[in-house]
Amino acid sequence: MKAVQVCGYHKSGKTTTVKELIKRLKISGHSVSSIKDIHINEFTMETPNNNTYVHKLAGAYPVVARAENETDFLYQHKMEFLEIARKITGDWLIVEGFKDFPLPKIVCGKTQKDIDDLLDRRTYAISGVISNSKQEYRGLPVYNSLDPDQANQLWELTVSKIFPMLPYVDEKCCKLCGLTCSQMVEAIIQEEKTYNDCLINRAKVQLKVGNSNISMVPFVQNLLKNNVLAIVSELEGWEKSRRIEITIEEL
Repeated sequence: MKAVQVCGYHKSGKTTTVKELIKRLKISGHSVSSIKDIHINEFTMETPNNNTYVHKLAGAYPVVARAENETDFLYQHKMEFLEIARKITGDWLIVEGFKDFPLPKIVCGKTQKDIDDLLDRRTYAISGVISNSKQEYRGLPVYNSLDPDQANQLWELTVSKIFPMLPYVDEKCCKLCGLTCSQMVEAIIQEEKTYNDCLINRAKVQLKVGNSNISMVPFVQNLLKNNVLAIVSELEGWEKSRRIEITIEEL
């Protein structure tokens, strides 16, 4: 799944930019999910004393509400970004907010100061209110997402620039490439590296659960490999250096 972040201050044009990106990705045939980070302490999808609220107070976790037009899963805790993202499947994930998580990003703002506060090596484009007065800033293109032609240009740049999510493993467990995942995102956006330079993604030991590839740090890859080899090498038909595939149907 490819993921892109749209970040900016209040009323900077984030949601408009997100909306136009989603529309164009959908029209081009992609499945698209989105995450919105909300900074309102009292915000809740529930109304006190409704049925799901009563279920929650009784101790149910999570609470699931099904209606004619939607089904809602209500978890009673604040999830970190990766915990949420791992529950999502699809071609694209558009993230509004979560500015501290190291994804490739579009920065939205009203003023140069707004942009400067959020600009970093992960930024590949600028949008939002500032696009009314600028077409370029600090070497980056500025797009007005309300203009169909410019929104198309931002979409085209996004499709050409964004890559599948990196594994985001603990840097203490990996750094096979010499970089953290955050540093690798920066290097790819700056065209100093490519997605294929992430050595975990090129590992010879792969694990897939359902349709999802499970990222494994080198220690876990070796652990899985050595245990499988220890078992398989005792079986008739074993040949060294041959590809091994194991499929476990859902139990």
